[in-house]
Amino acid sequence: MKTKQLENPELYYKEVYFDLPNLILVNDGFRDQTLEEWAEAHSKNEKLPYSPYAPPPNEPGYLSIGGGFPVYIPKEIKKKAYVVNLLEQNLKVGLQFLRRINQKSTTKLCGEVIGDRTGRASFSSVKVNFDLKQIKKEFHNKTNVFVELSVEAVNLFLENYRSINNRPYISKITPQIIQTFLIFNRFTNGETKTQTYGSLSGPLVGLGSNISNEQDSLLRKKLEKGDIPLIVDSLELEIKNKLDLRDWRLAAVDSAVLFETWLKIFIREQFELKSLSKDEIDGKFHKNDKYKTPHSTFHLAKTVIKKCSGFDFFNTDKFKNWSKKTRGLRNNIIHGNQYKVNEKEARESFNSVIESIELIKKALV
Repeated sequence: MKTKQLENPELYYKEVYFDLPNLILVNDGFRDQTLEEWAEAHSKNEKLPYSPYAPPPNEPGYLSIGGGFPVYIPKEIKKKAYVVNLLEQNLKVGLQFLRRINQKSTTKLCGEVIGDRTGRASFSSVKVNFDLKQIKKEFHNKTNVFVELSVEAVNLFLENYRSINNRPYISKITPQIIQTFLIFNRFTNGETKTQTYGSLSGPLVGLGSNISNEQDSLLRKKLEKGDIPLIVDSLELEIKNKLDLRDWRLAAVDSAVLFETWLKIFIREQFELKSLSKDEIDGKFHKNDKYKTPHSTFHLAKTVIKKCSGFDFFNTDKFKNWSKKTRGLRNNIIHGNQYKVNEKEARESFNSVIESIELIKKALV
C-alpha cells in the first residue's frame, strides 16, 4: 500500500508591511499583540511589557502629550480592510493601518500634528495584502513587483484620503522614501517566511563624500551675495522632484512652464545682442492691436526664434515633439480635457523640453 505523498506547500498570500511618514486616522487596523498587551497593562496601571511602538515611561526625561491609549483600533469599532482597485493591473488589494508613536523623540506626541510631513510626532504603519490567486505564478517571487504594487496602492489611498480629509500636506510615497519593507509570505501548510527588502534610487553616496571645490566656492559666493538660483534652474529641479514623487500631472505642467520661461529669456537675450531697445523687444512678445494681445508660446517658438537667432526651430523634429508632448498635453490639462497623466507622458514632456533647449543652444554655437 502506497503512502500518500504530502503536497508541496504553495505560496498563496503575501503581506507587504512598512511605516508611513504620516499618521492615518481610519477605523481599521491589523493586530500587534505586544502593543495590545502594553495598552491593556497601561489601562490597569500594571507593569508595562516592552513594545517597540509604545512609549517607555522609564525613559529619562520622558514626557507624553495627548491621548491615544490604546493606540490601536478596538475590535468593537474596527472595520474591514480598505479594498484598493488597481485598474491598470486588474488587481484588488487590501490595506490595513496601525497607529504608531514616534519613539525617536523624548517628548511623545500621541496624536496628529497638522502639517507634520515626516511623522516626527506620530505616524502609521500599513500592511498591503495580496491574494495570489489574482497574480500569475511567475511573479510570485518577484519581491520588487509587490513593493511597486504596494506603493501604487497606498498612493491611491493617500490621494483620496488627503482629499476627503483635507490633509494637503500628505503626499505620495516612493520606495526610496520608505526604504525598508517587510514581506510576509504565507504558505498553504501554515508556514510564514519573512524577508526584508531595501530600496535605493541609485548608488549610495557615502558620508565621507563632499561637493567639489568648485561647487563649494560657487555656493559660498552666492550665499555671501544673497543670490537665489536662476528661475530656469529652479523650475528644472522642481520638475525632477515631481517626477521622483510620481506627480505626473504637475511635472507635465511645469515642463511647459520651463520651456516658455526659458524661451522668453532666450529671445530677449538674442534681441539684446542685436542692440534693440527694451520697448522694441517688449513689442516682439505681443500683437500690434490695441489690446497688445500676448503672442502664444507656439508663435514664439515657430516664428520669433528664427527672427532673433536665425535658427529655424519650427522645421525640426524637436519642435514637433515639444508641440505634441508638452504644449498639447499642457493645454489638455489646463483646459480641463485631461486630468490623469501617466509616467510615460510626464517624462516625455520633460525630455522634449530639455532636448528642444539643447538643440536651440547647439544651433547657435
